[in-house]
Amino acid sequence: MASFDLIVIGAGPGGYVAAIRGAQLGLNTAIVEKDPAGLGGTCLRRGCIPAKTWLETAHRYEQMASLKEYGIAGVDTTNMKPDLATLVARKNKIVLKNGKGVEFLMKKNKVTVLKGFGTLLGGGKVQVEGETHEAKKIILATGSVPKELPGLETDGKRVLNSDHLLDIQEVPQHLVILGAGAIGVEFASVFSRLGSKVTIVEMLDTLIPLEDADCGAELAKIFTKTYKMDCRVKTKIASVERHEDKVVCHLEGDKPGVVEGSHLLVAVGRTPITAGVGLETTKAVLDRGTVNVDEFMRTAEPDLYAIGDIVRTPWLAHVASDEGIVAAEHAAMELSKDVHPHPVNYGRIPSCTYCDPEVGCVGMTEAQAKAKGKDVITGAFPFMPLAKANIVGEPHGFVKIVADKQYGEILGIHIIGPKATELIASSVALLGGEFTVEELIHTMYPHPTLNEAFPEAARAVYGRALNM
Repeated sequence: MASFDLIVIGAGPGGYVAAIRGAQLGLNTAIVEKDPAGLGGTCLRRGCIPAKTWLETAHRYEQMASLKEYGIAGVDTTNMKPDLATLVARKNKIVLKNGKGVEFLMKKNKVTVLKGFGTLLGGGKVQVEGETHEAKKIILATGSVPKELPGLETDGKRVLNSDHLLDIQEVPQHLVILGAGAIGVEFASVFSRLGSKVTIVEMLDTLIPLEDADCGAELAKIFTKTYKMDCRVKTKIASVERHEDKVVCHLEGDKPGVVEGSHLLVAVGRTPITAGVGLETTKAVLDRGTVNVDEFMRTAEPDLYAIGDIVRTPWLAHVASDEGIVAAEHAAMELSKDVHPHPVNYGRIPSCTYCDPEVGCVGMTEAQAKAKGKDVITGAFPFMPLAKANIVGEPHGFVKIVADKQYGEILGIHIIGPKATELIASSVALLGGEFTVEELIHTMYPHPTLNEAFPEAARAVYGRALNM
């Protein structure tokens, strides 16, 4: 039996960051990972990173069609077609490289890697492949898997989940996508550009329903007009007929009917991995599949923490990483290390959707602010008038500011358009009461940049935009 100060179960972006932080603070640390492919978790192996390689290829593929417009002559693009085998190989190469990077970080920080499925035995014990290990502190970071729906179970052939689609070897003739959250709209962006006909079916009122409604409406307009997608909101798939060469989807709701597709992607979210990990041997409390924790990620079981997709916080890789740091630092503090953990500020988490155009949001949506009783004022500024947006060939979307009418406090910033996921990063510092709309108006941004939309959106809050 090996003994450790800290054992982390799960080596995704929450788990491996927690292990590194624990080791940095002087804890004898081990990390457990069941995936035979290696460390990195869903984000690296089957989520964030692989999906972005597909998006980058699709974006470049689309740009190739307009080379003459940019003054690039002599290139024949008439016979251009996507090579999915090479795309998948490139994706796998990037995943392998980054996976080795995580392994290097474990060695560098002297974190012991235990390969196999980790099970809690209670009393600070963890079983891995039949061997029992002891730990003074344990962090559970087992992540999530694609959610399955009764009657729409995926088969990897015609009815797919996101894992399946990342390794597909042919462009679907007609991809029907159930769910217009981040996963759904990202793959819609990819395959519409690579030549697929795309139909999106979403039960809620807008695309990307977790984000500001104006962003969802703008995305639907661009998807429909520019990429000829069939976007059906307030609609659901009642049943599916599976055939050798197609799927037949029967729809109910605002846009009912029968849609025949070559493939169906079920992108209705993810399910936390909390079953079978031994939580029943502890005092940890489950709530609809997720683990209850306090602000330091502690469960009701002494010395057991939970982070990432198994707790009821935003299921984002950067959130899991920050939660891992909080948990590791709190564990180290209780083991007499000189560290002072700070709970995650969930009101200032940037949310990124890497569809094309991109969406980046932080803070409250307009509807959320109103629901909290705020006297709300908003302003939005489109990218269209900005020279830089026209230079890069993406003059669509906008920056929207949600503010408190009385004090001018910025409550939320919502961006759809070019580089939105990069632009939102700097926006985080504008929230929290330290910055007002008036102060943003008087902040100088360089020209020509996409960032010029920020002070213009702030001026638009008070009807004073200069470039409109």
